[in-house]
Amino acid sequence: PKFMATLLLDIRDDSALRHLEKAGCKPPLPRIQMPDFTRRQVAPRVAVVGAGPSGLFASWTLARAGVKVDLFERGKDAKSRSNDVAQLMHRGILSTESNICFGEGGAGTYSDGKLMTRTKSKFIPIVLELFSKCCNNDRILYESHPHIGTDKLTPMLLNARAHLESLGVSYHFETRIDDIWIDANRCRGIVVNGEKLGYDAVFLCIGHSADEMFETLHRRGVAMAQKPLAIGVRVEHPQELINRIQYGRYAEHPLLPAAEYAVRFNDEKLPSAFSFCMCPGGRVVPSHTHPDCCVVNGMSGSFRNGRFANSALVVQVGEESFDDGPLGGLHWIRRIEKKAAENLPPRYAPAQSMTDFIANKTPGTSPRTTYTPGTAPANLRNILPARVATSLLAALPTFDRQMHGFITDSANFIGVETRTSSPVRILRGDDYASISFQGLYPLGEGAGYAGGITSCALDGIHAAISWLA
Repeated sequence: PKFMATLLLDIRDDSALRHLEKAGCKPPLPRIQMPDFTRRQVAPRVAVVGAGPSGLFASWTLARAGVKVDLFERGKDAKSRSNDVAQLMHRGILSTESNICFGEGGAGTYSDGKLMTRTKSKFIPIVLELFSKCCNNDRILYESHPHIGTDKLTPMLLNARAHLESLGVSYHFETRIDDIWIDANRCRGIVVNGEKLGYDAVFLCIGHSADEMFETLHRRGVAMAQKPLAIGVRVEHPQELINRIQYGRYAEHPLLPAAEYAVRFNDEKLPSAFSFCMCPGGRVVPSHTHPDCCVVNGMSGSFRNGRFANSALVVQVGEESFDDGPLGGLHWIRRIEKKAAENLPPRYAPAQSMTDFIANKTPGTSPRTTYTPGTAPANLRNILPARVATSLLAALPTFDRQMHGFITDSANFIGVETRTSSPVRILRGDDYASISFQGLYPLGEGAGYAGGITSCALDGIHAAISWLA
């Protein structure tokens, strides 16, 4: 194989710089600075709802400018949350307020911790530098596909909280927002336990699973719209097989990391299908937030040294499939999640081998997977919407051509993967504010404007800068 290296040099000697330029090195990158804002005589007060990446980086940007920030999170702090997640994964006990979706850090805390983004922003280096400092990992700054790993995200969040608190941010865990306070066409604050709390602005960073808040915003007249999404299954292969497919005879090379992959299927008559959130050396985890639903996701540690690789295989679904109204997509996917949990032992997920899925066969026994508490044999073609199952079935031969050996009886499907993004878009203007009410700023993945840790962090920064300007 050919190994490529990119060096980022910190040079203070002009003569050395001239020599490097003559050798063909690119000119030095300008160092990006956050804008400075004049501190007001009376510091404004802002409520940030949700302690995921959007909320954390909006809070950081605001606090640096002297704003008094109250950061509200319905879930628990990272350490307490990790105990609840352990109960969920090992014993199947779900806390509806503290789980893989809700709690400090948001849903990305239990993922691969990928930091790549297609979003264009001059603030990306600042986001990566902050992550690097908080998790003491310089590799983030130079790797082509930087990631943190779920085992490092909880300690990182503790460091991030200490930094934000030093700037004056006040955290409020296990505090669920009941409503937003609207008066004279403006958002005046939030409602907590029936009490109105006044703020100069409210930044909503609620994530993609805050069903009750979506319903509340809809009742309040906040403009929202349906948004296309992608649903499907999580596939799990032996990592050794993926390494062989991707690296060939160099699969055991000591300098090569656990192999990643990306596959895609496009067809004129069928919806697109593609891999999403691929987790090398990871495991499949329960990601539901309702006790009568089944949802799966993937995560991996910083070393990516597990025996199995997993990825979502999902199909694009448009608004034509949804119920009427802005929350039609939300209600549609929740029905699929409930169907996935029907007729199964409690806490189990439906699963079958990839080859049984192709053969339209219900397995006699549960396939062996990393998913805990366990899986039950099921035919996922009877659970997924017919158009999704048809597209996924048609896509598999294409995936196998792109990665020879992808179709194998050692690969297993686990269902269902439905929360790849928010099914709702909360409409906002170019200033990041809701088009319905002044003072309300819907941000991040839950608002339908970002997906992934870094893009959500950037959305928080840009929205805060817009409000401060």
